[in-house]
Amino acid sequence: MNGLGIQTRYVIHQYQHIGTYFAEMGYGVRPTEVTYQNRKHSSFGLSVIEDYDCAAFIDEIDLIHICGISLSLSDETAETAIQLAEQAHKAGKKVCFDFNYRPSLNQEDGKKEQMKKRYHAMLPYCDILFGSVRDLTELVQWEETDDVENEHDPISYIQSFMNHYDIQWFAGTRRESVDGRKQLSGYLITQQEAEKTIVYPLDVLDRIGAGDAFAAGILLGFSEKWSLQKTVYFALGNARLAHSIQGDVPLTTREQVERLLNDPEIDLIR
Repeated sequence: MNGLGIQTRYVIHQYQHIGTYFAEMGYGVRPTEVTYQNRKHSSFGLSVIEDYDCAAFIDEIDLIHICGISLSLSDETAETAIQLAEQAHKAGKKVCFDFNYRPSLNQEDGKKEQMKKRYHAMLPYCDILFGSVRDLTELVQWEETDDVENEHDPISYIQSFMNHYDIQWFAGTRRESVDGRKQLSGYLITQQEAEKTIVYPLDVLDRIGAGDAFAAGILLGFSEKWSLQKTVYFALGNARLAHSIQGDVPLTTREQVERLLNDPEIDLIR
C-alpha cells in the first residue's frame, strides 16, 4: 500500500487473519462465484472502535469512504462505521458510503430488518452515496411521499431520497445483457440534476473490483470539482478498464482512462 502512495499510519495489526475470499472465475453463461473465508472473524471483523485513533485520523483527512460491508459483519464493525461517519460529519468532513450489499454475509434470521436500521443510522451523515434504486427499495425501504406521479421515475425517486437526507451526489452503474452481450452504463445524480452515460458494450475478463474503480473515478471528479458529465464518464471509463484486468485491484492511471475516452479504437501502444 505504501508503494502506491497510500498512507498506512492508521492501519492496525492485531487479532486474526485479514479478510480473504476465493473467486471461481466464470465464463460465458457461467457466473463468477465468490466464497468468503470466515470474514466475520477476520482482524477487521473482530475490531472495535476503541482500537482506532479516530480523532487523529479524521483531523488529517478531507473525505472518508465507508464500505457497506462494515455494517454487515458484526455489531462492533457496524457501530464503528456509524460512529466514524458521525464524528467525521461533525468535524465538517465529507462522508461517502457504498451500500455494497453482499447476500452471503446477511443470511441470519432478522438480518434484513437489522440492516435497515443500520442504514438509517448511517445515512444522516453521508454526502456521497454509491448505490441503486434496488438498494433504496429493498435495503433502505425508502417510500417517496412528496409526489406520487414520480413513483415510476427512478431519477425523481432517488432525488426525493437525496433531498430527505441532504445527499450531494448519488452514483452507480447499470449492467445489462442484450443478445448475450454484456453492456454497462453509469449515472451521477444531484438533488437538481442527473447525468447518465451512453451504454457501452463490455468484454469481461474479471469484473471483481470494477465497482471500486467506478467509485474511485467519482471521488476523483468530486475532489477536483469536475462537471457531472466529465466525472461520470471518467468513472465509467475506469470501471470499463477494470473489467479488462485480472484481480480485484485494477491499477489504472489517469492517462489510461483519458486515452480510452479520447481514442477508444487504439489497440496497440508502442
